[in-house]
Amino acid sequence: MNNTLVFDIGKTHIKSILFNYDGKIILEYNNAQKFTKKINRIKIIKIDKIFDLVIKQIKIISKKFIINKIIFTTHASTFVLNLNDNKNIYLPVIDYENTFDKKFEKNYFKYQKCKFSETLTPNLPRGLIIAKSIYYYMNKMKKEFYKVQSIIFYPQYFAWRLTGIKTSEITYLGCHSDLFSFKKNKFSTFVYKNNLEKKIPKIYKSWKKVGILKKEILKETNLKNNCSVYCGGHDSSLAYYLYEKKYKKSFTLISTGTWIVIFNKSMNSKFFDEKKKVFAKLSVLGKKLPVLRFMGGREYSNIVKKHKNKIKTKSTIENFLKNKIFVIPSFGEDNPFNSMKGKITNQKKISSFEEYNNLASLYVALITDYCLEQIRSENSIIIDGGFIKNTLFLKYLSALRYKQNIFLNKDSHGTAVGAFLLCNKQSRYKLNLTKVEKSKIEVINEYKKQWLNLI
Repeated sequence: MNNTLVFDIGKTHIKSILFNYDGKIILEYNNAQKFTKKINRIKIIKIDKIFDLVIKQIKIISKKFIINKIIFTTHASTFVLNLNDNKNIYLPVIDYENTFDKKFEKNYFKYQKCKFSETLTPNLPRGLIIAKSIYYYMNKMKKEFYKVQSIIFYPQYFAWRLTGIKTSEITYLGCHSDLFSFKKNKFSTFVYKNNLEKKIPKIYKSWKKVGILKKEILKETNLKNNCSVYCGGHDSSLAYYLYEKKYKKSFTLISTGTWIVIFNKSMNSKFFDEKKKVFAKLSVLGKKLPVLRFMGGREYSNIVKKHKNKIKTKSTIENFLKNKIFVIPSFGEDNPFNSMKGKITNQKKISSFEEYNNLASLYVALITDYCLEQIRSENSIIIDGGFIKNTLFLKYLSALRYKQNIFLNKDSHGTAVGAFLLCNKQSRYKLNLTKVEKSKIEVINEYKKQWLNLI
């Protein structure tokens, strides 16, 4: 018996998935992510509530199955500033969707932001840069920040709560944080300038066993005392690890969900571009990963959510082109064209959910295609996550990238499987990819041309 419980804590959902040693899912729970609130105009994450949910899920699962290993993978740009490690007293945990005041943002980018050439972190909005959120407390709550004993990243926070052992890890440290120097392969100038290096716990490998559960956790959850907790890491980097380990050829990964994250390790480093937001993350192996991403799932939802009319109407790309119906970016944060405000041209000519669904799927495919161009993708494409179920998106992207082979991982649990494989490297898990049938749509390039002219 060798079962691994993976907690995949995303922006939209919190998943707890139990795998056997072969990588087969035994049990899965999916909870909506609703643990945020505002304190003094700052959007924060109710992290204790999420930990309570983690304990609840462990209790439920352990009643039916033995749990031998636990690992966490989470979305980016979240950390905990512990004021007292022993008593779990911390400053409010800033949600990366928090909006800071303009004066503060200006001061951060002027006086604290590292050069792009050092950290390969572009100027991102809101709380999408960890250093920016840390600087908020340094700037606004100096007395409180002075008392901070440790800075713990999101996946490792939960490992610490279970084991009492503090750790850090490179996929999180090197994920648009402005805390890691790709030039020197160590902490950034921001860290050293502000004397933060001693506050960041020892760096472990993401697959490193942190320890066993604390006695009080064992007692509360009825787990066996041989259950090990692993370090874990950032979600999209762990998703990438699955294909890095199991797909031996050159590939571009499109990991889809609230965010669509595109990786192409084959891109030449000279094409990193701060203005176009082609930046880098770190793989679990410590390698530089060229990345471009946008909130594809959020944008899609924002376009279709208010349009529930189920009446059948004519919904084709030919009709959109004829009536000059285009989606102008963006309907979410941090789109490559984020300086523009999202709108739909000639919107009065569409009315049904079917049309909005078609248009939103086409729009996300066009943005994805644009990102693939910027990241110089010419190899095979692998898609995983929520958008593998969107047949319109797949059809349009296949037509736009006709010269490339596109494969789907229909498992749709790429991140969780990557996390599972980290602590079960000898598992017999087999990657099962499905090739997408190539689509030819005569008018799509003309539509793309006119769309690009508008933006």
